[in-house]
Amino acid sequence: MDWRLIWQPRTLLALGTLGLTAALVACGGATAPEQPGDTGGGAAAAPAPAATPTLDPFAGVQEPTPTARLDATATPVPVPTAVAVDARPDWWQIGESKHYRGDFPLVATHNPGFWDVHYGGSLNSVLIPSGPRFNQILEYNPVNPSEIIGDLAVSWESYEDGDEFGYIFHLNPDATFTDGHPVTAEDIVFSLDRITLGQVEEGVLRARTGFLNNFIVHGSAEVIDDHTAKVPLRFPAAGFIPNLASDYMKVYPKHIAENITQEEANLPDGLIGSGPWTLRDWEKDVGYSFERNPTYFKTGRPFFDALRIFLIRDNARRISALQAGQVFGSYQPVTGGNRPEDMARLEEDTDGRVRAVILEATGIQAFFLNHDKPPFDDPRVRRAFYLGLDRELGVEKAILGFGKPGTFFAPGVVEDMADLKAGNPAYGDREAALAEARQLLADAGYAEGFQVTLNTVSTNPSLSGAEVAAPQLREDLNIDMVIQPTDLATMYVGMRDGVANIDGVGTGIILRDPGDILNQFYLQNVLRNPHNWQNDRVDELNVLQNQAVDPAVRQGHLEELADILHRGESHWLPYFWYSSGGAFDYRIRNYYYPATVQLIHKWDHIWFDPDREPLPANVKGYAP
Repeated sequence: MDWRLIWQPRTLLALGTLGLTAALVACGGATAPEQPGDTGGGAAAAPAPAATPTLDPFAGVQEPTPTARLDATATPVPVPTAVAVDARPDWWQIGESKHYRGDFPLVATHNPGFWDVHYGGSLNSVLIPSGPRFNQILEYNPVNPSEIIGDLAVSWESYEDGDEFGYIFHLNPDATFTDGHPVTAEDIVFSLDRITLGQVEEGVLRARTGFLNNFIVHGSAEVIDDHTAKVPLRFPAAGFIPNLASDYMKVYPKHIAENITQEEANLPDGLIGSGPWTLRDWEKDVGYSFERNPTYFKTGRPFFDALRIFLIRDNARRISALQAGQVFGSYQPVTGGNRPEDMARLEEDTDGRVRAVILEATGIQAFFLNHDKPPFDDPRVRRAFYLGLDRELGVEKAILGFGKPGTFFAPGVVEDMADLKAGNPAYGDREAALAEARQLLADAGYAEGFQVTLNTVSTNPSLSGAEVAAPQLREDLNIDMVIQPTDLATMYVGMRDGVANIDGVGTGIILRDPGDILNQFYLQNVLRNPHNWQNDRVDELNVLQNQAVDPAVRQGHLEELADILHRGESHWLPYFWYSSGGAFDYRIRNYYYPATVQLIHKWDHIWFDPDREPLPANVKGYAP
């Protein structure tokens, strides 16, 4: 059978259909739950969606933690390697004492797509299913997410040697890949070279890792000894360390990755890692599971024998499974596919047994215009679309107030909404915006409007956003947008191949820093710039803002960038910022809200405490 439909290691017997009830019987001490979505046999029915929100959209919402930013000239504090059990942090010891026997049941919304994390750029279809198998050089501290700590590195320091700047990383000597090979500096150098390969080899896709090209010259990293790597930078860059610590910057084994093709790397068994989990099986539209890596160098972690993730794309069935206790949480743990209003209502309906996990405005819903084909090959038509979008209506109707109008950078960063409403008709004067848009369409030869196809995801907020935007644009500009919903992996292939005039998909930002937006949407040969839209001044300003040491100078470059993007002529036009939701059984412990949905996804610090007392009624939302 095609690997895209089902995958299991060759050494395992066929598992057959991954029925939830049968799979969960093995959970230590747990009663087998009902089948997700089955409202018979005592399972509660999914709550009916309300026509309008009955909850304050931002009541109890966790504010994002500011992104950690380190001065490139400062020496980060070295982080010690794992030591004796009695010297580990309390949470580590507690988690080990609460080790869960059997498969721990969780729910996710999307099928895996590409399995190479360097290549693929989707949180739900790449990082979530593939990422837990790997480590990075550095990571955001899972129990203090505003801090950057070592992952494979036990310590690191910056250096300056004449005109050369950079970092030296010292690796944990106990780290091994799951085939027993030690993790060495050669693997670090190889992985950085693989990430930056797009600099020298045309057509190499590095969807969310390509930002390192701004800081590292391909082939410049060096092996000092088995456990020490030297990484020169193009210039002193405050953004290097925060980006290197993101979950996408995985370290691969050189002895395997250098001998396989890109197509093979995107197979589920193409690559192995040194991380806390190994992939056990996967069946399309059904689920996948991980087994604990018994040789993980962070001894005692993770705190589960295995994770069993069930794929339930239907929102009502997913809520029903959480409500009935058939699964103990959302695997993501927060994603745009779980509507915050549903998660808040789920907490009320279960009297706090299931807790809402809501992260505010960390995803951006946008439209990608295919500028390679009519009508969007004309910048006047792209600007008309930009002006015509009613972003306030999108927030109100598509996400029921759980968000903010779409801007090019994260809310509160670079762009000021009050200034936009006062001076930009796209955000303020709707009549002026529509009048200009109609004139632009007439000048471009589309006075009577046109019909286009929209390749979008069949889950919210992408689908709900499309269903609000389509009739609004038809009424206001006679743009007939035919919605073609599909699963996430297929949508991204269609985006890459240009099958439609427009692509619509939400994107979780990695860092709140503006460089993350520029990395994801405005570099060349990246997933979210599929047809390589390019503007000379945008490229120049991107380099300048990366190199700026003075924050005021950098802010000036970013404001000029925002002014150019607000001409509305680029391929990527923001619609709204949405909050991301998820839900945890209150007995899931030690999860701390990250700065964005893209960080801290290895599940090697979380445990389940069956003895935890119920949380007080006045505690709302998830508490660690």
